[in-house]
Amino acid sequence: MLIVKNGIMDSRAIGKAGEDAALKYLQERNLTLRDKNWRCGHYELDLIMEDDFSIRIVEVKTLSKEDGFSPAENMTNAKISKLIKAARLYYSQNHTEKELFFDAVFVIFDNNQPQIEYIPQAFLPIYSK
Repeated sequence: MLIVKNGIMDSRAIGKAGEDAALKYLQERNLTLRDKNWRCGHYELDLIMEDDFSIRIVEVKTLSKEDGFSPAENMTNAKISKLIKAARLYYSQNHTEKELFFDAVFVIFDNNQPQIEYIPQAFLPIYSK
């Protein structure tokens, strides 16, 4: 349930609702949650999913339809660079033989209903051991 204050959705509530919707969507596609909101210092990874062959670092961007622009517009080069650094830290701390991919899930809420766009391998690099 989204929280509305003075007719405006609370950004933390919409972000959490977007992550929850993205997680459900990915689990329905046979990906398993490995970690959620993983943090190391000032780095954070929204969702870390896996299948039999890969680890998927998933960046979730959520907006309401009323915001008037696409969640993809929030995927800046600076954000991608920070995700890559965070993934390197995660990968070094969680030894695995699986390949690492960067995915994105864009969630737009329209009348409290999530519209989801999943982009596997949304950007490079692809790391493998």
